[in-house]
Amino acid sequence: MITRRRKSKKWIIRLVFVALIVGAAITGFLLWKNYSKSESDEGDKIAETTEELKKSNEKDLGTSETPETVEEKKTILYEGDDPNEKTELTGVITYAEVSGDFLMVRINIDQYLSRGQCKLGLIRDGVIVHEEEAAIINSAATATCEGFNIPSNSLDTGDYKIVIKLSSDGKEGMISGEVKI
Repeated sequence: MITRRRKSKKWIIRLVFVALIVGAAITGFLLWKNYSKSESDEGDKIAETTEELKKSNEKDLGTSETPETVEEKKTILYEGDDPNEKTELTGVITYAEVSGDFLMVRINIDQYLSRGQCKLGLIRDGVIVHEEEAAIINSAATATCEGFNIPSNSLDTGDYKIVIKLSSDGKEGMISGEVKI
């Protein structure tokens, strides 16, 4: 009788196991290398930023080793002339609607004003039917009127012309618009 020898397949299992270990080792090495590189890059960026801040602070404080001339930057106007240099006050009615029980009128003035008066007149059929005054309030770069809240039950329905006379520090101006009640 012939005995057959069984071939052992243990060597395949061992080879797969070794390949997995080698693959895991290579993957781990690449991840570690990538991680340590990103940490050193962040450290370099932090060091560069710190150096830039030190240099900036030295320039601001005037402790820089080399004297530098600092030129004052001029603000560039992007459109038209400077409205604060005009002799007449200008602006626009930003809101004029009935809200609830009130006709609300809001104005934005193109110039920066720290004080003054806004005088509102509502005109219907050529007759002034309502007059009211409000103070001018300054804003960051412009100004506005405090706002007008006129009881709508004191006005008849129809079309009205809104005229607002502005006055501040010897300058005057007029803003007009329309509203339907």
